Amino acid sequence: MKLYPKDEARRMLCRYHNLDGAEALCGKKGVEKIMQRIHSIQYDPLNVVARNADLVLQARVKDYSESVLYNLLYNEHKLIDGFDKEMCIYDAKDFARFQFVRNEYEKHALPTLKYRNQTGVLNILDDVRDFVEKHGKTGTKDISIGEVRESRWGHKKLSSAALDYLFNTGVLTVTDKRGTQKYFDLTERVIDSENLSCNPNMTVEEFLEWYVERRIQSVGFLWNKSGGAWQGRFLSENKLRSSTLQMLIEKNRIEEIQIEGIKESFYISKKYKKYMKNRATNNYVRFIAPLDNIMWDRQMLEMLFGFTYSWEVYTPVKKRKYGYYVLPVLYNGQFIARFEAEPIRKAEEFIIKNWWWESKVEPNVEIREMIVNEIVRFTEFLQIDNSPKNTIKLGV
Repeated sequence: MKLYPKDEARRMLCRYHNLDGAEALCGKKGVEKIMQRIHSIQYDPLNVVARNADLVLQARVKDYSESVLYNLLYNEHKLIDGFDKEMCIYDAKDFARFQFVRNEYEKHALPTLKYRNQTGVLNILDDVRDFVEKHGKTGTKDISIGEVRESRWGHKKLSSAALDYLFNTGVLTVTDKRGTQKYFDLTERVIDSENLSCNPNMTVEEFLEWYVERRIQSVGFLWNKSGGAWQGRFLSENKLRSSTLQMLIEKNRIEEIQIEGIKESFYISKKYKKYMKNRATNNYVRFIAPLDNIMWDRQMLEMLFGFTYSWEVYTPVKKRKYGYYVLPVLYNGQFIARFEAEPIRKAEEFIIKNWWWESKVEPNVEIREMIVNEIVRFTEFLQIDNSPKNTIKLGV
């Protein structure tokens, strides 16, 4: 079992995700290429600076814009919305295999509907499906079938809850999104036919091998400790995950490694290890999304990078250590700072509200210049003013 120094392991992880910019990933083709590698990006509707998925991609792909992701999702349908770790964006080619996950949702849906006082959803599924078949693209505001009542959670209209149910079971797919408003259509009209049906001969064991290896690839490498990176159906079950990891080792599909100073073993997909080999040729700074793939396991992040991070969006104001929506700052494979920006829509420009250096960091002229350069690149992604007066207001 090979032992890697921590700094080498950090370099490999940043190289894998192209956070070092060593690979010429650009625009639409760059997004398609990185998605083929990491497979899945967590979706979150919050748009303080930008949405999580866009922040993830801008850190990896040159000349990225939000329109690139929108087109891949809702015009070309090469990517789709669906449950993976949580609600995620992933390659439409994976849709068929996720039938195993959708089946699990359907098995456990009744208790959730009972808790929400929405069991009537089951009685109107055919009616809602028929409505979508007849009318095409349908949002919750376009349809009202069944009762309208106060609910302890989620939708008040049963038809809205039914749309979600049919989406979660694969009957419907998100075909468009305007802001946070989702529009659905029949999956068979959105996704190419070859991606619709899972191989009927695929066993649960074969699916699990694919799914566990795929999750490792989404992060780069992973240990076998429960945490955010193993969230989701099947993968959060320790015994099932452990037996699948062992099977993947025996089949020579993953490799077990050690990282200096960490007692737990880590696992790398042999198929994708090649992406970790090249070295960055230049210094770099990147602003990292709070739900970025490399942030999925916060304990692993702390052990590997010495960086403690908590997403404080849902933390009461008085209990927050930093701020509402805080982005980590990565410099040459180390987290050196974090910042909170003013909400972009409100400020109409990029203004850093608070900036916190990590305690052991002594920012020199080069680091500060690199940060200012990244601010310029970041504001180009945001498509807002990056004039000198605004750079000065950032207070870095």
